[in-house]
Amino acid sequence: MSTDGPRRPSRPRRPSRPRRRPQGATRAGAARTPSSGQRAKVLRLAGIISAVAVASVLLIIWIVSGPLLGISNVTVVGYTGPYTAQVQRSAELVAETGSMVRLPSGDMRVALTRFPGVLDTTIERDWPRSITVRVTEGEPVAILAVDRGGRYLLSPSGQVMGKAGSRGGLPVIAVKAYPPGGVLAGRGQRAALAFIGWLPPEIAGRIRDLHAVGGGLQARLSNGLLLRLGGATKLAEKAQALVAVLSQADPKALDTAAYLDLSTPSRPMLGSSLLTVQPSGGTSTTGTSTTGADQTATTDTTGMATTP
Repeated sequence: MSTDGPRRPSRPRRPSRPRRRPQGATRAGAARTPSSGQRAKVLRLAGIISAVAVASVLLIIWIVSGPLLGISNVTVVGYTGPYTAQVQRSAELVAETGSMVRLPSGDMRVALTRFPGVLDTTIERDWPRSITVRVTEGEPVAILAVDRGGRYLLSPSGQVMGKAGSRGGLPVIAVKAYPPGGVLAGRGQRAALAFIGWLPPEIAGRIRDLHAVGGGLQARLSNGLLLRLGGATKLAEKAQALVAVLSQADPKALDTAAYLDLSTPSRPMLGSSLLTVQPSGGTSTTGTSTTGADQTATTDTTGMATTP
């Protein structure tokens, strides 16, 4: 017999209810997710900011390059060459491409240094809308003598600077024809200009009829002495040898000699006399040749140049 009492009937389970989100969390999530109206406002604001930025940039560009700060007056000073009108016109054309804020300094330099004798240019502002272009001219270093074509001044870069007229005191480079574009371009011509550049002015001024011949250079001094330079190499050494010879040789020997050969600058050969030269290095060299003859020298163990 069971001692257990009667069992109580089990209660039916209540259906589970879905959990509700806290009211504050729902509002926070809604705040984080903008509505379509808010998104439209943000896009409109971004568009306005972009439009203002673009307009500001365009305004700055217009101010810098527009007519408000454009260059209206150009004055060129410092140029004394024969192309005054062309230089002025070129400066005005270049000025139109710039403004008072953005000066066309580089373009101005390129345009004006194409004219013979112009080495450099600088621009100075003269507010409100004027500029002054200062031209730096180079001194001529030689006279270019063209066969049946006149005499012209040459700049250090080999540009023709205008007619030389009766001007003297400068070395003379001789050519058969006027150089294309007014600039020395031939190898022999450039070598002649380079040789002059290595000489002191007082020696360079004694050079006459310097020209290319047979792959080398040849000239005459103001006293008529023929100067043979040989190939267009070791021009600095040959210039030093010429200075040494003219400063150390007997003036009578120079006046009576037929030529001075500097083809080998360490052994200068003066026609008809014994020549001892003390170069800057301190080593004495001696050369001989017979008057008017083109002798080939040989060297003995002592360094003395003798004729065979």
